[in-house]
Amino acid sequence: MGTKTSKRQPMHDRPARMRPGKAKSRKYRELWKRPGYLVRRLHQIHVGLFAEECSGEDLTPVQFGILTVLQNGEEMDQLTLSTSVGIDRTSGADVIRRLERRGYVTRDASDHDRRAKIIRITHLGKDCVFRVRPMMARAQERLIGPLDNDERDEFLRLIEKLVTANNEASRAPLGTV
Repeated sequence: MGTKTSKRQPMHDRPARMRPGKAKSRKYRELWKRPGYLVRRLHQIHVGLFAEECSGEDLTPVQFGILTVLQNGEEMDQLTLSTSVGIDRTSGADVIRRLERRGYVTRDASDHDRRAKIIRITHLGKDCVFRVRPMMARAQERLIGPLDNDERDEFLRLIEKLVTANNEASRAPLGTV
């Protein structure tokens, strides 16, 4: 059997199939020219791929990010950890609390500042990182799978450039405590 290679039309160029009273979002080509819309959509897709690949682990990409930062045994205060993955203080505290309940991290008062909480990964947390890392890698591969190697390198270079250039505009800038 011969294989056909056909180039698929971009989503925004495909005709929208309409149900009565419903308009498909693909009909609105203007959205497909907005970088913010596409980045948000790509994020939604990534979260879905992560959930599929990591099904049964009951772990979010942000939780896995927190564990990844801590995996080498470094301990840090809750605020520094939150900004290391680009989430605000309140969200970080909530994510860390959920990880603590599962036994993946410990949260103890700082010796230097009783108001600060020091976060450490547990053996259970390290086991989780080890177990989930290949699943996460499959999700990442599925996300960028349509790109060839040169396109992947260029995509990562450009997206990193955008994140770096716009970091301060975030509600939770990376690495600013």
